[in-house]
Amino acid sequence: MTIPYTWEQIPHLLLLLLMSWIATFGYAILYHVPKRASLWVGLIGMGAWITQDISMRWGVSAVGAAFLGGLVVSVLSELFARKLRMPVIVFVVGGIVPLVPGSSAFRTMREFVTGHQLQGLAQGTNTFLIASAISAGLVIAGTIMRLDRRKRYEKPSGDRFGTPDGR
Repeated sequence: MTIPYTWEQIPHLLLLLLMSWIATFGYAILYHVPKRASLWVGLIGMGAWITQDISMRWGVSAVGAAFLGGLVVSVLSELFARKLRMPVIVFVVGGIVPLVPGSSAFRTMREFVTGHQLQGLAQGTNTFLIASAISAGLVIAGTIMRLDRRKRYEKPSGDRFGTPDGR
């Protein structure tokens, strides 16, 4: 695999990364995310966006790229939540902002309003699949991260004296 960006595209890429961070950070401020987590929420959103963008440049479908972006949001949210001792939802809600298919939902509604039901149905199906892929990525990665945590803190069987049947 090759790097999906040319040297001429790097300044534009940096601008897009900054914009994804600003959008996510702004959303965090709007929803009163604690100050110590706001910067990290912005980084999670930026990581999700770059994952989705690189995936699509490598030929992954929009649905697959949204799934990978959801995985990144979930894993990074779990890690930052553990590090900062905060609920995971604080990081997840802001982190998915760059992935949300808002323009696709707008195009769906525009098609229905202008009387193009078949195009609206096709666009709506695509929007639904992208949103479902984001959700699936969040759930799968979150479940795996929690299973890992549960294994590490699992208590051994038996009573406190070490006999398995408690006698």
